[in-house]
Amino acid sequence: MNCFKPSKVLFLLIFIIPFVVSFGQEEEESQDGAGGDAGGDTGGTAAETAVTGSASQPTTAASGATEGNPLVVAVRSGAVSVTDALTLGVENLRKVAAKGGNFKQQVTFVDAAVKKGFDFTQASDLIDAGVEEVEALENLTVGSDLDTTILNVLSDENLQSLVLASAIDVSTLSSYSSNYQTSLVEAAKVADSLLVDRIITSTASIPTTIGISDLTSSGYNVALLELLNSYGAIGAQGSTLLDSVVGTSRTLDDTLSSLTSTSDYLTYLSTLTGSRTFSDLDATSTVLSVPMTNVNLAPGANITLGTTSSGSSIDVSEPLGKAIATADRKIAIIGAAKDMTVAGDVTFTNPNDAEDHALVLGAADDFMLDGKNITYTGSNLALGAGGTEADSMYLFNTTITTGGNLAAGTLGTLNISKADFVVGNANSATSDPDNVYLYANDLIQVNGLNFSGSRLDDVYMEAITINLNDVDFPSTAEVMLRSRDGSLHFGTYSSPVVGGVNLTDVTHGAINGGQALQSSDFDGTTGGHIDSLQALGNGVSAIRVRAQ
Repeated sequence: MNCFKPSKVLFLLIFIIPFVVSFGQEEEESQDGAGGDAGGDTGGTAAETAVTGSASQPTTAASGATEGNPLVVAVRSGAVSVTDALTLGVENLRKVAAKGGNFKQQVTFVDAAVKKGFDFTQASDLIDAGVEEVEALENLTVGSDLDTTILNVLSDENLQSLVLASAIDVSTLSSYSSNYQTSLVEAAKVADSLLVDRIITSTASIPTTIGISDLTSSGYNVALLELLNSYGAIGAQGSTLLDSVVGTSRTLDDTLSSLTSTSDYLTYLSTLTGSRTFSDLDATSTVLSVPMTNVNLAPGANITLGTTSSGSSIDVSEPLGKAIATADRKIAIIGAAKDMTVAGDVTFTNPNDAEDHALVLGAADDFMLDGKNITYTGSNLALGAGGTEADSMYLFNTTITTGGNLAAGTLGTLNISKADFVVGNANSATSDPDNVYLYANDLIQVNGLNFSGSRLDDVYMEAITINLNDVDFPSTAEVMLRSRDGSLHFGTYSSPVVGGVNLTDVTHGAINGGQALQSSDFDGTTGGHIDSLQALGNGVSAIRVRAQ
């Protein structure tokens, strides 16, 4: 049958899975940090002596504390070091204390903001608007004047701090003017309702889904995309991606409405990966064309799946019912604009075991699964991470079971350890064996992986470097290992050859009696086109190594 390949859709959807900021400071007149003022502070040495004096235990200042020397209070509270407090100066610290909020938090924020490049006045304005979490600084770009008008308007909306910071950041773009105030505020309110930390343990706890087509056909969607990009929900290449999709001359009240199918996004895939995309043959396949009206998203900020106290069962049959035609294939995404963590065993249930849909669990940053199991009783399951770092996806000490195909992809490193992938058993009477697709932009690092119990056909792995240790491919598996150079190396797990395929204690049931693979099992080790000498029943080499 014509299997619906979730991996290819996964790579395409990485940037829509989740919806699918030099040291500088303001010089102080009269060197506040070293000058005398209230509380008997007569110089830098005296101030430092007061801070590091006889107090055996730091004390946290009460909210809005203004009595005494605020420099001393700031350091004793643990908000900043002595050096940083002296740099901020007594007068500035007194201004923070006069705000009447959480003094420690606000001083920590101001210190971090100044170190990032904001001046004290800008940092103070941000606190007045409601931004005072250090994490929010990641959503703010230094270098543009803050528009106090939009600060006041946005602060009236009672937005989450990180959403507020992202909206403020968008207001500093060169393309922003007061004409776009309404579009930015409305987009911020939408984002605020979507980007909420969520714990999903049942069908009822899945957030209300939104259609991806709605995000690309109506409303202030360009303003929303700009805000999501600042928030980090589109990934590290978000700005470049928006330039490609929307255009560099976009304005905040533009509407993106020309992309009606998942295949319309294929042109932009290499923007995310750096270079990797689909071949012309793959790009024209109907498998990659799913109407955007059939792609639904259940969004959140950080999303936790399951609970540590017991297993969870989550019914996803409603958005992933059986297709009545090719054009009716569906994708349902549970997408985190930040991280997704699996806290307990989770079973996603769906009586539809036809390979006409995909369930996608994804995060714009990191996907973390350690010591817990995921099961999908329907057909195709995809796991995605938009993070570009070495910790972007962990699949540790786990069994992942899916009725059809399994795909896992990340724009960073895919880390797998002590894992068992079980695929292809949902409809064994009517379907062919199924496949496993693993993709990483940088590195696939595996230390213990097998496929026990699978009805396995193909295994596809692609990364700049593939490093495998203790992996057991079953005798039925047709394995493709694609790295940057397509070279083959053995016993190199502890010191892998970058750009190559590294095999240490890797076996294939159809080769050499299932013993550890060695160079003599292949027709070469260099050249980017290497085949195992042993073929499967269909005449195809059991393992093929190719260059990207």
